Amino acid sequence: MAEYEVDSNFNDAFKQYSLGVSIDSKNQLDEFAKVLRSGAQMTEINIASMYQGEGGTPAARIGKEEREAIGHLAEVNKVNLSVHAPWSLNFAGINQRGEVDPVYRETLMREIEASLKFSDDLSSSIKMNNMPVIFHASYDQFGNPDPKRLINVYSKQEGKVIPLKEEIIPGITKEEFESKKFYGDDLDKVTAGMSPEEKKKFLDTQIIEDKVNNAVVLTPIARLKLINVRAREQLSQQLANIESSRYSIEKLQKPSIARELTDAMRAGDAEKVKTLTESVDALDKALKDLERRRNLLEKQMQATEDEYVEYEKVAPELAAEGIKDAALYSAFNTKTKPQILIENPMSPNMSLSDPKGLSETVRRARELFVEDAVKKGMPREEALRLSQDLIGINLDTGHLNTFKQYENPQTGKPYEDKDIVDMALSLKDMIKRYHLSDNMGDIDAHLPLGQGTTPTKKIYDELRAAGVDVPAIMEVFGGVGGLETGMVQSYQYMNAPIYGSVPYTSIPTYAAHPYSSIVGDYSSYSNLGLRNDFFAYGGFSGLFPALGGGYMNEGDRSKQGFSGAPMS
Repeated sequence: MAEYEVDSNFNDAFKQYSLGVSIDSKNQLDEFAKVLRSGAQMTEINIASMYQGEGGTPAARIGKEEREAIGHLAEVNKVNLSVHAPWSLNFAGINQRGEVDPVYRETLMREIEASLKFSDDLSSSIKMNNMPVIFHASYDQFGNPDPKRLINVYSKQEGKVIPLKEEIIPGITKEEFESKKFYGDDLDKVTAGMSPEEKKKFLDTQIIEDKVNNAVVLTPIARLKLINVRAREQLSQQLANIESSRYSIEKLQKPSIARELTDAMRAGDAEKVKTLTESVDALDKALKDLERRRNLLEKQMQATEDEYVEYEKVAPELAAEGIKDAALYSAFNTKTKPQILIENPMSPNMSLSDPKGLSETVRRARELFVEDAVKKGMPREEALRLSQDLIGINLDTGHLNTFKQYENPQTGKPYEDKDIVDMALSLKDMIKRYHLSDNMGDIDAHLPLGQGTTPTKKIYDELRAAGVDVPAIMEVFGGVGGLETGMVQSYQYMNAPIYGSVPYTSIPTYAAHPYSSIVGDYSSYSNLGLRNDFFAYGGFSGLFPALGGGYMNEGDRSKQGFSGAPMS
């Protein structure tokens, strides 16, 4: 009896792109079946989170039978799997009030461990090691996308994030502001050590005169420098107060009590002797407490670091601790050692959305992992290798594109395609996975590739040229028609073959897709601000992309997808 085997990897043109598709957490098997019919090489499974109001842990939300079925289908169809952990995790352990909260951190770690257990269970069923698990770097609103209007600063003493907006001081000119003693002395301390040119630039750009409203505007940066000066002044005042209290106790109170105690002892007044002795003991205890506080304050005064710093500068260290703990759990408490891949957050308003902070976070997490793994008995060489294997970056192109709504501080102009590509290239040594999606540069819309302004091809091609050859998952469920139509358009945009018919869905399903409908997705993921009217796309044949038309605004038309119906 003849045996036949279907190899879904037969097409080299498709294989070169290593494309996969992300599916929803609502109906995994149904979504997975659609992805299989598309010919995708990979599938990323989104799992639910207790912080999104869906209840329970990932393991409870997605049943064992469903996991086994997905694993079996993936194995039979030679489809690799990855997992997207709950989006609302914050590795830094900062709660929504901006506080370092140990209880919150402990809850988050339980959720992280549940995600890794889920992935371990799934990968064990298909005999796969190091299944990628995607975690967002942060889920807060403490980024600094527009430092001219607001920055978030971190108080080391309080362990808390504090927003600093611009401050308007009415009824005063800039000259008066700078000459008034209260501000002038502080400003002298702020600009101490600056060259004349640096001082002039600071005063010109960070302290702005609003002549129309007769007011002075302090930028957030100016306020940060001023509060650090005042924080040091407060430390100096506290030290002065401690010294005054110490002098009072040592030079005035104790000598006075000593004289009274001598008189009481001579008079044989036992009760008074006892009371005065207790007073001396209390004063000695107070002196020790003052000495302890003085030593602490002197260390703070001697420290070169400021009390208040931009949160973006401390977030990498805080987040690295959480990532390190997740990697240790994977290395020591799972059978298949899932990867922990950190994704750049979905908005510049979130901390660690800037690639510089993200790469620093991953670098530091790897260092911390090695230190703790060696303490647990792992050979250093193995710990170093695992730190590179288990901890990396999942680059989301759509998330980077949302920077376009802000000004690039390096150029003084809004972020452009070149800036977005350069940001992606800066992470090339740590990227282990992609998320490809599109948007209009405002919100993370998860539009099909080519529908927005994200330079997806440019990012992908330049990173490949730089040696980054890793799998890419398409998150393209945010446009009209949802997942099916998004896959078709995105494959065509990437010049990859399209399998099946278009769209292979009924009108009711098309209209009631979990993410989208005929009129588009109005959830938090998407909008319909397409750069061209969706149904007016020309393409070579005049068809819009969902039915096979080419993309007319991507440069050389000879490199566009085929016209007419998609390839079968």
